[in-house]
Amino acid sequence: MIRQSLEKSVSFSKCLLIEKYQEQIYMAGSKVLVLGGGFGGVQAAITARAALDSTHEVTIVDQHRVTHLCGMNPLLIVGEQDANKTGRSLGRLSNRGVKFMEAHVNSINTQDQKVITSVETLDYDYLVIALGANYDWNAVPGSKDAYSFYDFDYARRLRRRLSRLKRGKIVLAAAKPPYKCPPAPFETAMMLNWWARKKGIRKNIEISVYIPEPGPLGVAGKEASKRVRNALGQRGIELVTEAGVVEVSPNGREASFADGSSTFADVISTIPVHKIPDVVADSGISKGKPWVPVNSKTLETSITNIFAIGDVNVIPSGEFAIPKAGVFASGQGKKVGEIIASQINQSDTPDPYDGVGLCYLSYSGGRSATVGGKFLTGSGPETTLSDPTASGKKHKDRFERDWRNFKI
Repeated sequence: MIRQSLEKSVSFSKCLLIEKYQEQIYMAGSKVLVLGGGFGGVQAAITARAALDSTHEVTIVDQHRVTHLCGMNPLLIVGEQDANKTGRSLGRLSNRGVKFMEAHVNSINTQDQKVITSVETLDYDYLVIALGANYDWNAVPGSKDAYSFYDFDYARRLRRRLSRLKRGKIVLAAAKPPYKCPPAPFETAMMLNWWARKKGIRKNIEISVYIPEPGPLGVAGKEASKRVRNALGQRGIELVTEAGVVEVSPNGREASFADGSSTFADVISTIPVHKIPDVVADSGISKGKPWVPVNSKTLETSITNIFAIGDVNVIPSGEFAIPKAGVFASGQGKKVGEIIASQINQSDTPDPYDGVGLCYLSYSGGRSATVGGKFLTGSGPETTLSDPTASGKKHKDRFERDWRNFKI
């Protein structure tokens, strides 16, 4: 009887110790680590931080303190956008309780739940990979030394070249899909048309767009594709389809294409081949795929508590995939932030990711349209292309201001 009483007492004490240990773990809080300070990463960090109490830690890592909005580059290259107003400092996230570390991500150890950076090694309970897509400049020989508007430094270099151009041919050439912001080549071509008309040199400037796809904006549907094609034609912009750029001459004046053709131009601006960051591929999270596969409802990878959002992942949508664009990365980041917070707080599970998003497509410096819609309908994308309006341009301007102020 005494022995049974002692055994019960010891068992009860063990339970108390276990409960106390679990309580200490909870009091220590969970560590949410976000890799990448673009649209998706910032939105995931802000959303999770807002829903968690101070016992939990949210950290974001990016190799750049200041990140830039590529969507401003079409105006930047024609001198209509201040280069100092295209970025935002991730250090300001501290005002929202998010820790920021300026560091390069060297490796991701999913087994030990650690990320090794150029500054220190970080451990995590939840990991959000939002490192975007890297540019493989070497995939198209000569493109590294040509022009581009897909990178801030390259865009500034192109801006300087265009400021001196009074006549000649400009070629915008994509290598192969997928590439960020599918409307970008066509928006940039139309912005060049508007700029040249504004300067009074349009009759001296040829503008051509070469793309690897059979038509522009295929993901938006046949009607939208036809309307974009017509808009380019009405502006005297040449569109060459199924002709991805494969090489640029050393002097940057000749481009060769997959269809066997070539062209000479005064300015050749390429859209580089996009690829998954090496650190993500090396981690095994992508399972050898070109992009990280995720659960379309939760954005979780095959590894529990590791999520991949934005350009780094792939989410099928009929015969296409959800476009690689900031607005979709932001929506995915918000959803992942909600999911992580609900798991930590042991609260109700959020609704699944809806795959809804709209991108802007400017036709000039004063008019902009939107293109997008629902991408996870089960039967493929349900999208629309609006008419370009002055009101649409104001909405785009507001979107960019909100981005700079971390409201998106």
